[in-house]
Amino acid sequence: MRAAIRLIAVLTCLGASPVMAQAPGDAVARADDAVGQLDRARALLEAAPTAPDRVAALTEAVRGFEAGLAAIRESTRAAVIRETAILDGLAAEQARLAELLGVLQTISRTPDPVLLIHPEGPLGLARAGMMVSEVTPAVAAEAERLNARLTELEDVRAVQSQAEDRLEQGLTDIQTARAQLAAVVAERVRLPDGPAADPVLLGVLSASSTSLREFADSLAALELPTVEGPAFEVAKGRLPLPLSGLPLRGFDEPDLAGVVRPGWVIAASGQALVTTPSAATVRYVGTLLDYGNVIVLEPQAEYLLILAGIENLYVQAGEVVPEGAPLGLMGGTTPAFDRTEGGQTRKETLYMELRHNGEPVDPAEWFVTDAIPSE
Repeated sequence: MRAAIRLIAVLTCLGASPVMAQAPGDAVARADDAVGQLDRARALLEAAPTAPDRVAALTEAVRGFEAGLAAIRESTRAAVIRETAILDGLAAEQARLAELLGVLQTISRTPDPVLLIHPEGPLGLARAGMMVSEVTPAVAAEAERLNARLTELEDVRAVQSQAEDRLEQGLTDIQTARAQLAAVVAERVRLPDGPAADPVLLGVLSASSTSLREFADSLAALELPTVEGPAFEVAKGRLPLPLSGLPLRGFDEPDLAGVVRPGWVIAASGQALVTTPSAATVRYVGTLLDYGNVIVLEPQAEYLLILAGIENLYVQAGEVVPEGAPLGLMGGTTPAFDRTEGGQTRKETLYMELRHNGEPVDPAEWFVTDAIPSE
């Protein structure tokens, strides 16, 4: 009877163990969705050579691969977290499981004549038998629960393996798409649709300016005709970010060195594609101060959108570009999944500043994005 009581106590403790919060099929569902995104992007890439506008088709393919690869990394990260949770849960219950097995082995080794003798007589023996018979279904349920965990662990590990293989193929595909896009952009006939400032004058302005604000004011003072089309202001609050990324530092928010800039710093993956949030005239392309490569877009009269930190440039001053047109690629390399970094891939930064009538405005009022995280 004591063995039966111990068995009930152990099962009670095991039944009280915390249930893991994540749904068992969550990592699998994420992986399936990510593979679907990569398959759609691959279909776009394969159709791009025959598309009427190859630049637009390849731009969409690169974007699709970026989204799919991000989803693959997230599903792999979720699988790693789930695997860790399962293993931690089993490790936490190891001592109680060992005790359960010990009690069961004790009962199985007890000779039948001993079981028939009970200090409380026939009534005590009957009670002990009833307790053991009640415990048997609980033992079976516990065994089933543990088996489900082990089965899920196998499924999660299979997801990790398949996702990592698909990630490797996706990395090859996106490099192909980027190379094709760069080649098509380089080969296209450039006929500037908008009036461009004198390149020599732009060079003088960029070399003589002591701040981004001073350069932007000098550029706006040239009063060149702007692009014709839907008013930029109409899209306020609905503009997409120029690349797939997450705002890292907000408007007028000081960085670690205490430097305050009236724009956003956006964290992105290496080789991320930068596109135009709105149709615009390209007013300036080149290096400026310590900002690296700078592109200045004029989406509407009295508005300037400044993008800094792009490594490979696809446009030149004077071009009129439609919404979603490729402007260039960020630096760095396209990352694979790294367990030691928890899937973190955003190591490149783009600086974005929006100006109206010579004054910077908060991009939060214009662009659709997640909330800016705190440092």
